[in-house]
Amino acid sequence: MARGLRKLHLKLVPVRRSGFVHEPLGNGSPIDSFKNDPTLLVIEDAQDQALLIRVAARRSLPGLDVRVAGDGREGLAYMAGTPPFQDRRSHPLPDLILLDLMMPDIDGFAVLEWIRDQGGAIRCPVVVLTSSEHAEHGQRCMDLGASAFHRKPTEVETLGAMVREIVETWMGSGAIAGLRPVG
Repeated sequence: MARGLRKLHLKLVPVRRSGFVHEPLGNGSPIDSFKNDPTLLVIEDAQDQALLIRVAARRSLPGLDVRVAGDGREGLAYMAGTPPFQDRRSHPLPDLILLDLMMPDIDGFAVLEWIRDQGGAIRCPVVVLTSSEHAEHGQRCMDLGASAFHRKPTEVETLGAMVREIVETWMGSGAIAGLRPVG
C-alpha cells in the first residue's frame, strides 16, 4: 500500500459492539459544511452490482450523492484525497461506505485495515456486502472495524431491497448526524 495513504489523522469516534453491528455512541461528526447532500461511497469491482447498488441507494434516499470506486485501490485514493480525488468540494468524504470484500489487488480486508489505521480520519460507518461464503469473514470484518456485515443475495431484487434497507438504516431520518443506525 502506498506510504502516503497512511498519513491521515483525526479523532476516533467511540463505538459500542452489538452483535454484528458497531453502533457509534454520542453525536458523531457534523457533515462537511460545504456539502448539502449525504454521500455514499460504494467500493465494488463488479460494475453490474455497483450500478444496482447506486440505483437502489438513490431510490431509498432522494438527494443521496452516490460515488462508486471500481476497486479497493480507487476506494483508498478517494478516501485519502489523493489525485484525482484531492478536491473535497468535488469529492466529499463519505457519510457511509458500502464495501465489497472480494476484489482483486486490494481487497475489502485491506481497505478495512487502512481505515482502522487512520486513527479516526474516516469517521463513517462501513457496511460490508460480500458474496463470500466463508463463515470467518464476518467476524474478521467486525474485528477490523466494520459497522455491519451482510452476504449479498443472488437475486437482483433481493440485493436492491437489502441496499435500500442499509441506506435507510444508516443514513435515513437523522442517522448521519449521530452516525448511528435509525430504529
